[in-house]
Amino acid sequence: MNKLWLLVPLALAASPALAQSCVLTGTIKGIGAKPLIFRYVQQGKLYRDTVRAVNDQFTYTAKPSDSGQIALIISNPYEQFWYEPGQITVTGDAAQPSRLTIVGTPENNVADRFKREVEWKFDQTRQAQPAAAQLKQQEQQATRQFIKKHPGSRTAADALYWQTFANAELLAEYEQLFGQLTPAAQHSVQGQRVAKRLQVLRHQPTVGQPVPDFSVADTAGTKHSLAAYRGQYVLLDFWGHWCGPCLQAVPKVKALHTQYAQKLAVIGIAMEDASDAAVWKQTIRKQAITGLQLSELQQANGPVIAGYNVTAFPTYMLLGPSGVLLLRTNDVDDVAKKLAALGTL
Repeated sequence: MNKLWLLVPLALAASPALAQSCVLTGTIKGIGAKPLIFRYVQQGKLYRDTVRAVNDQFTYTAKPSDSGQIALIISNPYEQFWYEPGQITVTGDAAQPSRLTIVGTPENNVADRFKREVEWKFDQTRQAQPAAAQLKQQEQQATRQFIKKHPGSRTAADALYWQTFANAELLAEYEQLFGQLTPAAQHSVQGQRVAKRLQVLRHQPTVGQPVPDFSVADTAGTKHSLAAYRGQYVLLDFWGHWCGPCLQAVPKVKALHTQYAQKLAVIGIAMEDASDAAVWKQTIRKQAITGLQLSELQQANGPVIAGYNVTAFPTYMLLGPSGVLLLRTNDVDDVAKKLAALGTL
């Protein structure tokens, strides 16, 4: 009889369900009895779990997420952690919701080191030296060094993904770093995102080369091809109704369109979600925006905005009559100077 009772707890301890649990236990100073929100995506659907703290403490059993990452939100900015079997400890101060220490499992330990060695370190430096010109480059270099030191981690793969948005001219170094990641890291969700980004960087529009064709719908749903504008200079204006600098530049874009009306076609490509279609059209009317106006209505995931590597707004691309990219810039004044320098319009 005694032997039977000894076997029961052993069986429970070996249960796969229990072994795979990801349990967070936290003590966050000042949170009191306030709620914490855990946000994650599972099978493409967004979920939010709410846990109320008791006397600054909480416990939460996490659910798997598609990316492996889960947001822990007290207020903005927020923290995130990796879903990983085991006991995870969370400590910190509610007054600093993006400075929580989240450790206890291998990937979360690596992520904590990245925050301390790179993210938090440079955040503090920025506060002390807000005008330091080389600070951004130093942070990017520190990030790349961290990736080299942790090639087997999803944290490194995730950091590399975000690095690819920082400086497209470092494509060769990004490819080298990706090649140094372990197969497991390369095949993780984060690694696959890096692979897609590298593909975009390899094939993005390059000055001196023809720009890939596209077919995108206008406000009425009629599709237009870039190839139809061969023989004209074309200004691609990537903007959004939500983008203040884009709207501030509208008068200058309209002035260029008027000045070079006979030889310059202006095509606006708005980065919008399908749910924002109405406000996008309303903004066009309200601002009296001229030129052909198109949108994929897929946020940043459409083949043109993603494939052209448009990650900042506004972005302007000036194409010659043969479809070759002459200029890429975020400043409409650069476009005006380039058009004036051409002298043939």
